[in-house]
Amino acid sequence: MNQISFKTYVQDDYIVKEALTTIKNVPNVYFKFPKKVEDDLTDRADPFVYALVFYMMQEGGTFEINGNVSKSVMDNITMFCRIWHIWEPQRYKEVEIIANEIKDDYRPENRKMITAFSGGIDAAYTAYKYKKNLDKRFQYDLDRSVMILGADISITNKKAFDLAFSKAKKMTDDLGIELIPVETNFRQYESNWVHCFGTVIVAIFNFFSKKYFYGAAADDSVKHYHIPWGMNPITDRYLSSDTFRFIADGYEHSRIERTNVVKNWKACLENLRVCWRNKEDLSSNCGHCEKCIRTKLDFFVLGVKNLPSMPKQFSPDEIADKNLVDRRALLDFYEESYDYGKENSSMSTDMLKLLKEQINIWDKRICKKENSLIIKLLKKQKNIWRERINKKQNYLIFRLLKKQINFWRKRI
Repeated sequence: MNQISFKTYVQDDYIVKEALTTIKNVPNVYFKFPKKVEDDLTDRADPFVYALVFYMMQEGGTFEINGNVSKSVMDNITMFCRIWHIWEPQRYKEVEIIANEIKDDYRPENRKMITAFSGGIDAAYTAYKYKKNLDKRFQYDLDRSVMILGADISITNKKAFDLAFSKAKKMTDDLGIELIPVETNFRQYESNWVHCFGTVIVAIFNFFSKKYFYGAAADDSVKHYHIPWGMNPITDRYLSSDTFRFIADGYEHSRIERTNVVKNWKACLENLRVCWRNKEDLSSNCGHCEKCIRTKLDFFVLGVKNLPSMPKQFSPDEIADKNLVDRRALLDFYEESYDYGKENSSMSTDMLKLLKEQINIWDKRICKKENSLIIKLLKKQKNIWRERINKKQNYLIFRLLKKQINFWRKRI
């Protein structure tokens, strides 16, 4: 049985919450917070249940949590694990999670909200929407966001993170939101980040559950969501509990519709950071990678011709690259941009024609790639089947020969 225990300690001007585990190759996972938020942090083990769940599934077996865990967290994380095991049975094994103290700590909800803020479109959309009360049905008291060192920017590149943080802070300051840096070593160990990122965000939110009842982070629209993925409409519901509610935000809006929400927000246009391929400076946009071009295209479609956060403004020539889009999940974004531009007459006829032609080119290339992978898989499976059949046939021939030899031996 694997053991998971916890400790809290002060390190310089920070409060560190650390899990010590017997999970193979995952000796410890920590989260480091500025000391000023110490009184807002929970001592419960709930955050680490979320943070470690994928590492536990990779290992499989029974895990004992040496701490206080909410009953609703234990119930929901069990269902979460069962679904991920069905999706990826080879990667994620069946687990049993037990705790030496389980409490059903239901508490009345408040409307206080915390969000994840990376400085990108999705984060900007969620923060702006709730702070400006644009959703008339769902309104919250949003006064704090967290930015994670150790997510898209490695903990070994603190200089780039500090620069990115300063830009993001200009955006949150403009909204009257306090931005808190949180450091974690989670990604130092082997994991599939596109599966884990949602639970890491939820873990950080839960550390603040003494003060906040809601935490929100945006992900892909339901129009084109893909599974398995770290945030999705199927398992997101199991990342909430009676003590804290997680909101997977923005499923109702496509990326270009989210961009439309923030297109007139000056601080966003000046400080937006969407790029993760700028190896020279992860704190800024390179301006020429697929994500940068896609972002510039969306603003262009929405009538924003000058995007100060980009080193180079959008040109139609940038989407003329036949190799720009190589995955169906990315192609969906361009189809959304085309549909929006056509429906709202916000693109010229020539631009619509060019984008449509490129979408068709990318689609054919992706289909060819997908078909090639299917053919390769079928050939591999065919060889496996042939080997099994040959083995079975040879065994039958061997048995027949042995029988015949025994028959001849008796006659001789």
